[in-house]
Amino acid sequence: MSVFRDSVAAAVRELEAELQGGPRADLSPAVERLGALLLDREARLRALEREQPERELLAAVPDAAGLLSREGVVRAANTALEGIAPGGRALGLSVLELTRSAELAQAARRALEGTAKRLELQLGRRSFLVHVAPLVRGEVLLLLRDVTEQRLVDSTRRDFVANASHELRTPVTAIAGAAETLLAGAMNDPAQARLFIDIIARNADRLAQLTRDLLDLSRVESRQWVIALEPVAADAVVRRAVAESARRRHIEVRTEVPVNTLVRADASALEHVLVNLLDNGVKYNSEGGTVTVSAQVADDAVTLSVADTGPGIERRHLARIFERFYRVDSGRSRESGGTGLGLAIVKHLMQAQSGEVGVESGSGGSRFWVRLARAVPAEAPAPPPEPAATHS
Repeated sequence: MSVFRDSVAAAVRELEAELQGGPRADLSPAVERLGALLLDREARLRALEREQPERELLAAVPDAAGLLSREGVVRAANTALEGIAPGGRALGLSVLELTRSAELAQAARRALEGTAKRLELQLGRRSFLVHVAPLVRGEVLLLLRDVTEQRLVDSTRRDFVANASHELRTPVTAIAGAAETLLAGAMNDPAQARLFIDIIARNADRLAQLTRDLLDLSRVESRQWVIALEPVAADAVVRRAVAESARRRHIEVRTEVPVNTLVRADASALEHVLVNLLDNGVKYNSEGGTVTVSAQVADDAVTLSVADTGPGIERRHLARIFERFYRVDSGRSRESGGTGLGLAIVKHLMQAQSGEVGVESGSGGSRFWVRLARAVPAEAPAPPPEPAATHS
């Protein structure tokens, strides 16, 4: 018995002895209640002292963590576990009330009986790796690690590998088939030989473009493409991008960008963005159509637009058009040499430059736009002061 408890008990006994049989004997029950309250308070303080190291330990755990009592309710919890609980309060809840998971509730019951369990659960839109382990004094340690982001990355990686493999398989199969046909005797027929050589050349170009786009996307996503933001003359970058597209496609593109339109950007990345948008506008344009590059200048931003006069894009595709390998018309995209990566590269390069990207489309064509911060030209240095006049 503690010193505090002994002192309280002794004081109560002395007071009761003094009151017993005296004029204040009616106070004896009140003294007993006071003693009981003091002893209960001392027990609560001791319990808090005992739980303090547990709370400090749970607070140091980066995952959601808690202790389940022998009755199967949360006796202690860290902030992360409180964040999972309904209403942000985990203490006193059973595992089923805490997570709405019958599987985890069953695992907790097994742990209370002495059997540890590891499992992965989907709680709402979040994924958790869960570990429930029995402790020496009959309680249970509950740990939940949020792996939502990791599972999303894993899923994205699997989709990327599957899509890339599919895209690579098509030209490789075409090249292999054409080569086998030539070796089987078609090379002896000049007309047939020319046909299959054209197939090989076209698909080799497609492989080369796909490889370039994959490398570009990898560099941007892994941040190996170093972005240096500085004042850039957007009109000059547009002229270079138009010349590049015209050289590749032998077409003319209209430009409506004011001279000395300055944006805060990386010149190389911005040119890459515009080339991709121009190529996209050319590939999916109507016969005899046009592509127009324009600029809208505001106080704090510049919006560069690439508009075509093609058939437009159905509304249901617009939300996904910047995804990797997403195509509005996969057959037509492959025929035109598209890899399905150009717009994904545009999106990532614009994000790397703290910019925005978007698309608007209708029956009269499509307009892709990018928005960057407007750059202010550096102030010219003040002229040196004129020398003071002298008087003879």
